[in-house]
Amino acid sequence: MKFGGSSLAAAPEIERVVGIVRARLLRRPLVVVSAMARTTRSLLLASESAARGAHALLADQLEEIRGFHQSVGTAVTLLADRPRLLDGLDRRLGELGGVLAQIAAAGEVTPRLSDAVVSFGELLSSEIFALALRRAGIVARFVDCREVLATDAKFTRAQPLYPETETRIHAEVRPLLAALEVPVLGGYVGRTLDGVTTTLGFEGSDFSAAIFGAALGAEEIQIWTDVSGILSADPRLYPAARRVPTLSFAEGLELARSGSKKPHPGTLEPTRRRGVPIRILSSVQPEGAEERSTRIGDRALATPPSIRSIACRRNAHLLRIHPLGNTTLDDLRRAVRDTVERVRPALLPLGDAQGGLELALDSGDHLAEVLAALPRDVRLEIFPGREVVSLISEDLTPGSDLAERALAAAAGRSPRLVLPDGDGGAPAVRLFAEEWEIQEVVAHLHQALLGDAPESPP
Repeated sequence: MKFGGSSLAAAPEIERVVGIVRARLLRRPLVVVSAMARTTRSLLLASESAARGAHALLADQLEEIRGFHQSVGTAVTLLADRPRLLDGLDRRLGELGGVLAQIAAAGEVTPRLSDAVVSFGELLSSEIFALALRRAGIVARFVDCREVLATDAKFTRAQPLYPETETRIHAEVRPLLAALEVPVLGGYVGRTLDGVTTTLGFEGSDFSAAIFGAALGAEEIQIWTDVSGILSADPRLYPAARRVPTLSFAEGLELARSGSKKPHPGTLEPTRRRGVPIRILSSVQPEGAEERSTRIGDRALATPPSIRSIACRRNAHLLRIHPLGNTTLDDLRRAVRDTVERVRPALLPLGDAQGGLELALDSGDHLAEVLAALPRDVRLEIFPGREVVSLISEDLTPGSDLAERALAAAAGRSPRLVLPDGDGGAPAVRLFAEEWEIQEVVAHLHQALLGDAPESPP
């Protein structure tokens, strides 16, 4: 069971999450938590103040972090556990102060030191939540996530070392589950084999939960968030979007790559390998949450075939690459495939176009890296500010009625059917739209292909 920062924003939210866990004790849960709301940002601001030598501002920021966690922690823990709470805060904030002193001495926030700073958010929240469970009479145990999640040394976007992590989780966590205790771990944070703190990057707590759940062969991995499952479209673009009850692993992966808020792309790799499904649920309305959730796992093809969801990547750069000289199109495909794997999910393949390849880059951050990886003999055109719309379903097969209907609905916008190239994703029909027309385009596609029924077919 993974809970994000919005689920741990204050005492009432934490008490609601405690109730969610208590209602599922017979299923022997393992709990993974993110930092409490806004804590990661507060820690990053503190690191910037340390780098600038703004000592007075830094002192105020640290006091605010302490005050917030002490106030919330005091409200959700037993009186008898207050000394443990305060001692834990003193210890963690003392360690944080040491890292900030290193930043101040260096005059900059390196990726390694940034990971060390932000890790304290998850460490604090997991210690406090374990105490909150104890207040409810639940036998819970804080487990330092750094002792369990082994990673490489790619700071700010580390990758898990699966064999080492599985060995550790079986040693540290499985005995607690066997003893009917509830282990509580922070997500997002790990440690290299040399003992240096790392983080998994954006939405890393979801990734942590998937890694732990897959290693243990869990019944399922539950991602508790502020929405009831995955919707058929972004409700900000199409308010009539509805919940999608089931997705295949491949569809979930393609949605994540194509711009969907959930799931995080990394969560699908370990879970699909072990056949452990993921369920997206609402912690805001926990009663009957399973019935209103989205389950990502194995699924039979729909009858009749259907588009599962429409995803959008906003403000993307369209890259059009043509081979020149001795470089062949196959040479270009190989180079692009390697680059896509390296910078996923920032780079999205769109297929062949006019004797070259088209890709969508979700920001300019990786542009230099992409350019450096391409063969020298190419012509590159960059068109910024495009909206990439993807219609996703494993039911999309070449020549199928569904594919023909999807391409017809997107006619006039250069639609193309993109098939998975051994990368584990699902087929998709992709097209482009201008920013000013994106709502109209999504509404047209939804109404033409998914209709306005209360819910998509199971």
